[in-house]
Amino acid sequence: MSEQPEIHNKTFSQNSDERIRAAKQLGAFFEALPDRRQAFEDLLRLCSDEDDAVREEAINSIVTVFPNVPDRELVWDKFVNLTAYPVESVMIAAANALISVFSLMPDKNKAWKDLAGLINSRSSMEDVNREIVSSLYYLIKEVPDKAQIWKDLLEMGASEFSYVREKSALLLSLIFPELPDEKKEEAWNEVLRLASESTDEKVREQATRTLGIIYTQMPDEMKDETLETLLELAVSGNPEVQKETLLALPPVFSHIPDKKKAWDDIFRLTEDENEYIRKQAIDALVFIFPEMLDKKKVWADFLSLTRARDDYVRDAASNALVSLFPGLDNKTALWNELTELSGDEDEGVQSTAVNILTKIFPYIFYKREAYSELLHLAETKNSPALRKVVDTLASAYPELTNKPVVSESEWEKMGKSNSREQDELWEKCGSGIDDISEESCNLGEKKIGNLQVKEKDYKKPASDLFKKSASDYSGHEVESRTYIRKKDMVDLFSRSGSGLSDKEEVVNKLISLISDPDPQRRKGAIEALLAAYSRYTGKTHDIWNELLNLSGDEDTGTRRDAADLLSEVFPVVEEKSEVFFDLVRLTESQDAQLRKRAAELLAAAFAYCEDKQEAWNELLRLASIEDREVRKGAVLALSSGYKEIPDKEKAWKDLLKLSDHSDSFVQRAATRALGSAFFHVPDKTQAWRDLQALTDNPYVYVRRYAFRSLGRASLWRALRAENEATYIFGLKEAVNYFKEASEASVGFHIPEFYYPFYQALLFILFSDRPGIAKLESERYLSKMADEVREQAENQRFLEIFEQFAELLTRAGKLSPGNLSEQKKLLEASVLAFDQFSSLFENKEEESIFTQKTAKKEKAVKKDYSNLGKALLERVEKKKESLKKDRKNL
Repeated sequence: MSEQPEIHNKTFSQNSDERIRAAKQLGAFFEALPDRRQAFEDLLRLCSDEDDAVREEAINSIVTVFPNVPDRELVWDKFVNLTAYPVESVMIAAANALISVFSLMPDKNKAWKDLAGLINSRSSMEDVNREIVSSLYYLIKEVPDKAQIWKDLLEMGASEFSYVREKSALLLSLIFPELPDEKKEEAWNEVLRLASESTDEKVREQATRTLGIIYTQMPDEMKDETLETLLELAVSGNPEVQKETLLALPPVFSHIPDKKKAWDDIFRLTEDENEYIRKQAIDALVFIFPEMLDKKKVWADFLSLTRARDDYVRDAASNALVSLFPGLDNKTALWNELTELSGDEDEGVQSTAVNILTKIFPYIFYKREAYSELLHLAETKNSPALRKVVDTLASAYPELTNKPVVSESEWEKMGKSNSREQDELWEKCGSGIDDISEESCNLGEKKIGNLQVKEKDYKKPASDLFKKSASDYSGHEVESRTYIRKKDMVDLFSRSGSGLSDKEEVVNKLISLISDPDPQRRKGAIEALLAAYSRYTGKTHDIWNELLNLSGDEDTGTRRDAADLLSEVFPVVEEKSEVFFDLVRLTESQDAQLRKRAAELLAAAFAYCEDKQEAWNELLRLASIEDREVRKGAVLALSSGYKEIPDKEKAWKDLLKLSDHSDSFVQRAATRALGSAFFHVPDKTQAWRDLQALTDNPYVYVRRYAFRSLGRASLWRALRAENEATYIFGLKEAVNYFKEASEASVGFHIPEFYYPFYQALLFILFSDRPGIAKLESERYLSKMADEVREQAENQRFLEIFEQFAELLTRAGKLSPGNLSEQKKLLEASVLAFDQFSSLFENKEEESIFTQKTAKKEKAVKKDYSNLGKALLERVEKKKESLKKDRKNL
């Protein structure tokens, strides 16, 4: 190539820009140059240039042409040496180069030795370590000598950098299966030492997680011993170790010889002081209870947990009882236990009892008798909780409240027969079972034995049920009043399996229920119907499929009904992994309502999708289609699904690209998502630069949320601080970014949730004033109350703000210089904001939408004002013209 001499000469130019251009040209034209050896030597020389920018460009060019360089080992050694160059940009470029070319190195064991040496060397810079460690997951798979990798990873566990220690402990699980069986016992003990003896809580946590993963790969003769170790760790009193062990135990519980002891050990942890341990313990119990043979004990234990002080534990126990009930004997005794529970003094326990009673009612055979007992108890105990159950059941089972009208003599004859037989026949008549003759059960009268019974349908509110005295509920004076939502509702739950297998009929009933204006009644009735259908058919996925069929109906009303039911049926669908792509197809429907409802479920369905990458690509496509509601649903699903996507580097770039979308909502949602995504993105150095670049974006919302995302990224830095000075720097940096976000001028007020809290937290942690925590928490509450003063849901927000105020109060109780506790508190605040982020973001969007709507209305009024002015001017001109005409006459 004739230009090579010219390019070669440029490499000696006194102008650094000329040398940079030469480095770029050598990389771009390398394969076409006649003298590759000369080009190669020029690039190597430029890697040692006096100008740092020239060095960086030369490194990047060599990476580009690395497959064709004449001496790969020489290049590798050059890159290793450059990681010690005292300029950050060159060091990072060299570290990235080593990672990029690793797979092309002929001797990967030697290449790995160099990388491990850089990581474990105390002279290596932190940025170099971070770049290499972030890619270890991919690199170690290509190294043949797995025993050496295991040894090096253990050595990294003693690194001065916390992220190196944490990452190395996690990666041990990848290498363990590759070790020979005779080495696994020693390897297990090495990981166990990390889990129990490391001074780094994150290392203990990751090492324990590794133990749970590698247990299944232990030789059979060692499994009993290692399983005992896991059980000991579960009750060790070390929170980091306990929570990971509890996650590991459920899959291996079936291998535990003494399941009762293990169950009792885990059960005790539901009262642990640590909230996370309580949560993990109850989750483990719910997972493993099918393996327990003594179901009576399981029932009793879960029943006792319905009085737990932790709401999560209580709710999980409640759901477990509902699952247990159908398979247990002596349901009457169990039912009575639950009705007693509804009389507890604690309102939370009462609510739990109501929830259980409503959900297990379909599994009670003598429903009318159970209902009457509840009715009686509700009156005699004056129990609001039981009244709620009665109201719900009366809505879902209207035939229970139908009163048969008979004479006293007939009641006396009936009294001599078996009451349960009467109840059974009565239920059969009410439910329309086929083996009862039409003459015995017709619309106008029913026949019980030799009695003719006329039935009246009382359509009075369920609240009337509680206006009569207890004596009114004895003998033939019993009078049940009905609260009927849909007069055509029948007792599907007492039918035979064949009757309940008619999915079209069930869907019709669901459609009738969806129109109920009372959300609580609607939800309870729909859940009960779906639970009964699932009980008799074993699945509810065919209901979902029926909705999909209806979504293509020609009738608009039918399509809308199907759309409204999607969110009600989705939670109970068994095969959720298939639902995501059903929803994607629905977003392409001709019906706008159907597209909107499907889009709203994309985020929830994404979590269950097996092929996350394909689902992610579909969401990216939907984020740019014509329908704005679909775009909103897609970008919200992308925002919440980032941490589950395998290729996080590409996903980060996708979110970054969406921050420049033409749709302002997509812009805002994507930029906000970058803050939480930063905690999971592998290349945090580049991610930080990307966020910094967004702060210069021309769109004000992008700038606002880029500053916020930088604030959250700064919190991540503070959480990984090794000393208090670094921690304070990170927290101050975060507060400054949150402040800049709050001050980004958008022309109107948007509620600010982050800056007030972290400003108060920073002030409390580093102030010597006595009582400062109480003062700041009260000031914080007052300020946040002003933020939501005009909001209809302000009570819900105030409850949330009180939780944050409690964190501020806790901050005031921390000992000065206690870095570990400060970081735990900061982590708790980050998790709290993650928990409520959707609520906060919705409130921000409401403010933005309200302002935009107001501007449009103002513009319309202005147009009408101008139009009126023009009309008045024309009228005045007409009047003047008429006056002149009259004068002329």
